[in-house]
Amino acid sequence: MPTRSRVALVGLLTAGTISDTGTRVSTVTLPWLVLVSTGSPTRMGLVAAAEMLPYVLISALGPPLVDRLGARRVSITADLASAAGMLVLAATYHLGFTTLLAQVALIGVLRGLGDNAKRAMAHPTIAASGVSMARVSAIDDGLHRLSILVGAPAAGVIIAWFGITQAILIDAATFAVAAAVVTALIPASIGRPTHTAAAAEREPYLKALGIGLRHLRSDQVAVGIFAMMFVINLFNQASVAVYIPVWVDQVVDNPAALGAISGALALGAVVGNIGFAIAANRLPRYLTFTIGFLVGGAPRFLAMAFSHDLLVVVAITFVSGIALASVNPIIAATILERTPPPLQARMFGLATAVSWASIPIGGVLGGWAASALGLTPAIALTGLLYLLVALTLVLRPARWRRLDEPPPTMATTTADPART
Repeated sequence: MPTRSRVALVGLLTAGTISDTGTRVSTVTLPWLVLVSTGSPTRMGLVAAAEMLPYVLISALGPPLVDRLGARRVSITADLASAAGMLVLAATYHLGFTTLLAQVALIGVLRGLGDNAKRAMAHPTIAASGVSMARVSAIDDGLHRLSILVGAPAAGVIIAWFGITQAILIDAATFAVAAAVVTALIPASIGRPTHTAAAAEREPYLKALGIGLRHLRSDQVAVGIFAMMFVINLFNQASVAVYIPVWVDQVVDNPAALGAISGALALGAVVGNIGFAIAANRLPRYLTFTIGFLVGGAPRFLAMAFSHDLLVVVAITFVSGIALASVNPIIAATILERTPPPLQARMFGLATAVSWASIPIGGVLGGWAASALGLTPAIALTGLLYLLVALTLVLRPARWRRLDEPPPTMATTTADPART
């Protein structure tokens, strides 16, 4: 593996991890800012939606821009602009709730562009390094889980010791550092535009979006993955936003249990990612993917529904985290391998847009179910639905066994998308 290629891969993973950690800090800081300044849980939800909705939309609509300008340039520019946006937010958040919403929405757009650009650089960076897609995807997912494990508790400490403004400034600094890492360690050749300027002019924006959608429709494995992730994120958001907090309040009556449950899932995922990264090249993807969903999904819901023992719930959640650790890397590796490099920004943008579109809905449905059915029936029903979705991997295996097929040959995947 050439030293320069190894450095570029490390740089891309490092930049993503730094940016992710800063995002976890702001994920805690901004809702807390709204709560202490307004006392309104409704406004807390609005702030979260104000960032997430633009993020999802730009993930779907932004990839042609990433293709046209070049992923490296967009990543650096978006991160620097995000750093500037957080600096402005730190200085002006006291001006009013409407101003805060507008600023958070802009930052959501910038983060979406930056994240999409980093994903678009993944394939050429990994290919140059010589490391398998599955192994790097496992490492990347493990680092993402680690950022969750570290970032959220760190935010609480920073707010308690230094204050909200300092927490926002630290988030700004992480974006600036991420931009510096990409600038210094990733060569310009990796992030060049996927078309020449003349080709870009011949490919209108809407046509570029349409090409990405047509490629998605032609790949039934990707369609199945995106549909499943939409449903699974719906269930997971209901759990995170409603079921776990209400269960802790009603059953345990100790806020520390919130951290114990979420930390158990994240810690299990980190442990699982380490194991999967080591064994990725030897594990059959279909079987590993199926076990991941069956063990990592329904059991943690059913544990909360039928047990009032925190240790039992934490233990099962930890095991679920280990099982789920294989799912995201297999999805990422599959999309990377099955998508021509010129279309990867669009495919990963669509993946984010489709799979994350259910997140705002999940919290609403979870709240409705808990209110209408009661907490235990709602959790149990969601767990059973999760199990039914996972069982489609076993009951209808023809599509999913294609996860074990070799990726399409370059001869079938490198046609000029402008002429598709």
